[in-house]
Order: sequence, then structure tokens, then C-alpha cells
Amino acid sequence: MSDYVRQHPLLVVIEGLRSAPSYIGIAFIFSFTAGSAMNQFVLFFIGALFFLLLLNLAFAAVNWMFFYYRYENGYMHIRHGIIFKKERSIKRERIQSINVYTNIVQRAVGLATLQIKTAGTEETEVNLRALTLTEIDAIRSSLKGVSTEEGDAIEEPASVRKLEGRDLWLAGATSGRFLILFSVIAFIGSQLFAYLPGTVFDMLIDEVTSIPLDTIAMLLVALLVLSYILSVVVFVVQYYGFRIERYDDRLELRWGVIKQNHITVGLHRIQALSVQEGLIRQPLGLCTLLMEVAGGDSEGGQEQVSMLLPLIRTEEVAGLLSEVLPEYGLPDTYEPLPERARIRYLIRALVPTLAVSFIIWQLLADNGQPYGFLVLALLIPAAVLGLSRHSNGGSSVDGTQLTLRFRDINRYHVLIKRRHAQSMTVTANPLQRYKTLRTLNVPVLSSPLAKIFDLKDIDSQEAQRIWCWYSQRSRCKGRQDS
Repeated sequence: MSDYVRQHPLLVVIEGLRSAPSYIGIAFIFSFTAGSAMNQFVLFFIGALFFLLLLNLAFAAVNWMFFYYRYENGYMHIRHGIIFKKERSIKRERIQSINVYTNIVQRAVGLATLQIKTAGTEETEVNLRALTLTEIDAIRSSLKGVSTEEGDAIEEPASVRKLEGRDLWLAGATSGRFLILFSVIAFIGSQLFAYLPGTVFDMLIDEVTSIPLDTIAMLLVALLVLSYILSVVVFVVQYYGFRIERYDDRLELRWGVIKQNHITVGLHRIQALSVQEGLIRQPLGLCTLLMEVAGGDSEGGQEQVSMLLPLIRTEEVAGLLSEVLPEYGLPDTYEPLPERARIRYLIRALVPTLAVSFIIWQLLADNGQPYGFLVLALLIPAAVLGLSRHSNGGSSVDGTQLTLRFRDINRYHVLIKRRHAQSMTVTANPLQRYKTLRTLNVPVLSSPLAKIFDLKDIDSQEAQRIWCWYSQRSRCKGRQDS
């Protein structure tokens, strides 16, 4: 292609209506200036909303008219600006990923969004929101240096993994997102209560307080069940058709129904892998695979681009890694935390819980509640959590890979290649030095900020061994404890 072209004209409508929901609140507030009469309120509301939509459509039309793109010979050229013109050229070697997104509106008119991620600190992202799928394929092929001539061999993935059927529903059922309905109700309530007259608000409070407690309890249970069912359905819709494809130099991930995502992750961008075992999934032998990616994705959300596989059986992780990411592997054994570190994990779990329990106890006592001491029962799960964090902590060094195992609420196995560790820090406070314990910190490049993994209270000799592995010294002696 030699000439600059605009995106599809429907971009004006798509961009003009994309922010329409945010104008409803503005029009609602503006309509109060019409007075208290209902007919005036409705008239001003419709007029304000219509004016804001026209203004946004006009702004989108001007932006569309002055935005051009061109691609050729491994380059992507962008020209835009109304008063201040700006031109930008992106060459193939600087491109981190090329991603494609489509929502329901775009699919209805045969369009999609093309996102190009580049290396750098400013303007690392280009979004073309109204391109045909044929145009997107041509741009991807040009920027990847792949010929699109008929008869040329189509690149096939080395391996493919899918999440479908029963496993997809199981992933939704164990995702832990059961409060989604309550979140929606709380958001709507927070938006409406600010505009409700005081008399209406008082009337609602009186109506709620007049409902019997058993009816309220049954209503809450019903809402909880409904919220759980809704969260499962939302999860299935969000990740429907999840598919991983491994190529020589990249992974390609596809998923979604309402919003279809096609994300490309270069293997050089993967800085670490995490095996996450949640409280619900761990007893069932299930887990989630996550990845830390340098130069994350804002259009799909950092949470989404870091998702390697929403659900997999723990016993199948090693096999999946050997197929999709053979550069990584789960260790057979870990070096556990020393027994003398157990008391430190208990203290870290019990002291904050004890402080909060005493505060709640005191507040209840001030309000005449005689059973406030029952909050001390929170110390039991806190102690269990502290013991679990100690027993699950461990480390392993195998070749060029460091694996850290730890627990916050969920349990994690973090797999880090030596070349991807930005640095390594071994620290010790006076109490740790007395017990010959150390804290290990390993940051990796992620987006938008570096991700730091740490393992507290490991044995000093194990910390020294890991530090020697990272520094690649054949002989290294630790400092003498003071």
C-alpha cells in the first residue's frame, strides 16, 4: 500500500456512541435546572442527552477525517492531528504484539479493532478501531513479514490447547466471583441515592426495617445464589472458546463471545509463570496458569493478558508446559522453610488479627453488646493461615530456572528464568540474623510496574545458594553473621 487511507467511516458512529452511557448522568444532572415539573424534566433530559451525543459525534467525525494510516515493507505509518500535525512510523522490529478485538457492534458490521504494541516509554500503543478483517489480516501479514500470496504455506501452530465444555463451566463455578450481583446492586445504589429526595430515602429505610429478619435472611440467600449463578454465566461468556496456540516465537490466545479477543504474546515478553491454586480449586486438584508479560495490554486488560489458562488440573500442568512452554517446568521437590521460621509466620498472622479483634470487641462493648469476646475466634483461622503459609513455603533451583512456592490466601508456584530476573536481593533484620534466616526478593519486568516476588524466612544457606546461582559464581562465600 502506497497511499494514506482513513479507517472505515462507521468509526464515527462507533466512537460517537461508545461514551454515550457516561452522558446519561450529565444530562440527568443538567435536567434539574428545568424545575420540578416532570414534563420539563423529561424534555430537558432528552434535549441535553441529544446535544451531548451530537457534540461527541461531531468530535469523532473530525478525528476520523484527520487520522490516516499506511503500511508497507514492514512499516506502519500513522498521521493525525488537526492543528498540530503528527506523523509516526513503526518498524517491524519494534513491535511487541499485534492484537485483535471485536465486540458485538463491530461484528455486526464486519469490523474489528487492531492494536499494535511497541517497545518504549511513550506512545507504546496504536489502536485502529474500525478496520475490516481482510484489512487486518493484510496488516498483520505485512508487519510480521509473512506473504499472503495464494499457494504459500500457512503457518500452523506447534501445539494447541483449549478450554471448553465441562471444564469451562467448572472454571466458572470455582472462579470465586460470586459477589458480582451484589457489586452491581451496590454500584447502582451509590449512583441513585445521591439524587433521591430525603423523604423517599426515609420511606425506603422504613420499608426495609419493617421486613421480618427471616425474610431478609431468605432474600439474602436467594440473592447470593443468583449472584453465584450469574457469575458462572458471566465467566463462561467471557472465556468461551479459550484457545492457546504455540508458534515458534509466540503464543496466540483467543477467547470471548460478546467481546472476542485475539492476543499475540511474544515468547521473549514472558518474564515468569505462576501456578495459582485458589482456596476452592486447590482441594479439587485444580489451578490457574498466569504469566507476567513485559509491556502488558491495556485494551484487553492486564488481568486478561496475564491469563495463560483459566483452569487446568494440577496433575496436567507439567504436560501442558512441555507442550506449550517447554522452556519452563515444575520442580519435583522444593527446599522447605526451616522449622525455626514457623513462629515468625504465626506472629505475622496473629498480631494484626488480635489487634483488629480487640478494636471490634471494644466497639461492641461500648454499644452494650456482651458477647464481643467471640470475635477472638478469628484467631483460629489466622493461626491456620500462618501455619499453612509456613508449610507451603519453599524454593527450588533447576538449571536456569528458579521456582518459589508461597501462599497469601491462594498458593502460588512462580517459575522465573535467570535471565528474566531484574535483580535479586537478600535481606535480614536483626531477628532474622539471630535465627539465621533471610528474605529473598526477585523482581521481574511486568506492566505497568515491575512485579516483585518474595519469600520470607528461608534458611541463610539456601538464600546463599540461590544468590550464587543468580550471580553465576562458581565460588562465593556468604557474609559472616554479625
